[in-house]
Amino acid sequence: MQIRHVKGYKFEIEHRGIKVITDQPRPVGNNEGLAPVDFMAASLGSCVGVFVADYMQRNELVTDGLVVDVDWAQAQNPHRIGSFDVRVNLPVPLTERQRASLSRIIKACTVHNTLTHPPELKFDLVEP
Repeated sequence: MQIRHVKGYKFEIEHRGIKVITDQPRPVGNNEGLAPVDFMAASLGSCVGVFVADYMQRNELVTDGLVVDVDWAQAQNPHRIGSFDVRVNLPVPLTERQRASLSRIIKACTVHNTLTHPPELKFDLVEP
């Protein structure tokens, strides 16, 4: 994955031939793309969505109308996302057994596991 500076606070992200834009909201940036923290929330929500859709399809449950809503709150010292609120809006009612299974499966999402078991981070500065 490469993230290339375009201008100001706008960057182009390219991976597997797919391009998306990230930018900061106004007044800092021009609001021409999702902010980096927006992508983090989108990663969590879409990962949960994939796991839910997979469970529902394997159990022959309707997935049309499945929606995942994600809200988050900032925290300080250090500045970060302090909490996520993920709501999975199911298109069909589930049995107690299905609900328990799906609740376990959601927590197996790779992004959830990464947030609850932080990875090691390595940063290198490469100069010409």
